[in-house]
Amino acid sequence: MNKKKSSPKMKRFEDLKKNSKARCTNLMYVIYKEQMKEGYSDEEAHSRVVELLKSMGILLFPENAAQRYDHKKNHFSKRLKRDNVPQNLNKMESILQQATKTLNTLEASIFDLQHMQDDIKKLSDYYGSKQWRKDLEAEEQGLFPEDLKRGILSEDGIYNLLERNKEIMEVLRSYLTEDK
Repeated sequence: MNKKKSSPKMKRFEDLKKNSKARCTNLMYVIYKEQMKEGYSDEEAHSRVVELLKSMGILLFPENAAQRYDHKKNHFSKRLKRDNVPQNLNKMESILQQATKTLNTLEASIFDLQHMQDDIKKLSDYYGSKQWRKDLEAEEQGLFPEDLKRGILSEDGIYNLLERNKEIMEVLRSYLTEDK
């Protein structure tokens, strides 16, 4: 098995520039957070940015650093607000969204079930009727195609469905009746 060695990825100038810009922005954000906490002026922030960048080996003209810092302040403000959101707030928002979705689904299902009661009554009337017995007998004689669904001819299937419906409707009855 011959494994072909891949050549090391060459770093392009654009990638280096992009990484350097991102690093510079993140360092400026550190200064912005300090400025907001301690309340010093923009001029002081500018000089701290230049000092920090210089200490990290990033050479940027002071006026360019100040211009970039001022340009990013709006972004930094939004980022600081996002960073300061308590984790429980996001967790609770997630629970609210999921609960709302679940309740909407449940509400729609209850509505559907409530409006199916006439059809379920027809199914109940059919179960055990002369017609049902006649259909069951025809099934036992093999008169229906093999690919026909036969749940309706299963005594347990219909009985279980009718009992489940009865139990669920009893639970829901107090919620479904209108207050007068």
